[in-house]
Amino acid sequence: MKLFSSSIAFAILLGLGIAVSACRKPPVVEVVTAKRSRIEASVSGVTSGTVRAEKVAELAFGTVGRVRELNVELGEQVKVGEILAQVENEDLLSRLSVAREELDRSKRLSRDNAMSRSNLIQAQGAYDAALTAYEKSLIRAPYNGVIAEVNLEVGQLSQITAVIPLAPLRIIDVEPRYVRVEIDEVDLPKVQVGMQARVKILAVRRKPFAAKVRKVVPFVSSVREQDRTSELELSIESEGVLLPAGASADVEVITETKEEVLALPSKSILGRGDERYVFRVDGDLIRKTPVKVGIFGYTISEVVSGVHEGDGVVMPSDKAELKDGLSVRRAGS
Repeated sequence: MKLFSSSIAFAILLGLGIAVSACRKPPVVEVVTAKRSRIEASVSGVTSGTVRAEKVAELAFGTVGRVRELNVELGEQVKVGEILAQVENEDLLSRLSVAREELDRSKRLSRDNAMSRSNLIQAQGAYDAALTAYEKSLIRAPYNGVIAEVNLEVGQLSQITAVIPLAPLRIIDVEPRYVRVEIDEVDLPKVQVGMQARVKILAVRRKPFAAKVRKVVPFVSSVREQDRTSELELSIESEGVLLPAGASADVEVITETKEEVLALPSKSILGRGDERYVFRVDGDLIRKTPVKVGIFGYTISEVVSGVHEGDGVVMPSDKAELKDGLSVRRAGS
């Protein structure tokens, strides 16, 4: 009786095994085709770069006084020479007016030979001193720019100190911006002045701006021991857009380009260094195939040998453990 029961149990287990085997289907995989394409090798910043203005100026009064006028607001565009703020200066303005009148009178008398040249020089000196004193009571725009910081209020007492905690006014120019970014020290030999680049500034738009490397700083910073970097500067083709200084910028420098070379998606190429391989489709099976890689890009890479144009290659997936000789089904088939 026991022997009979064991035979039945074995038959049941065998039947279940056969049923499970019958139900186990080859995994579905995504297959890409090796084809000719344009390949780019690039170097990216280790962190986001920063949009910078060519000129930044901190502006302050040159004399002590109570602020009488503040003529600008944060973000306002101003013209060179425009008076941005001034302290109470009626006495200085009166002194300047008197000095100007005296200088004009001295010039007339000098032309008529009714005054010596030394007196004219003295009048000119008095006028220059009065003008300098008056100008110290003003803050003028040193160039066309945008007000980037305002730490000033009407009625506030302006003082002259060796160290100013906050600049009364800060102005940045309206010239084309540039980007400064850090790259890994190992990438420094790959980058040269004049190389083309792409700069994405999300504060403006998602589409990247064209850029060009204008400076490579031949210095490696060791501030972060485990992350040594070098700096680049890039000029940007801003397409007429005044880019916001201080915005973050993702930088990609194109270090090498090849046209019409055999390529595959980079994610389909496995392994490291000289031991790269792909899983090439061979009928219903896949074969582990060694490949030699040329330019290795972020999205697509050059394949020098190992596959031919038109060959199908499997993209890795969490749904299937790829191995040599595995039977597979193409997605969509």
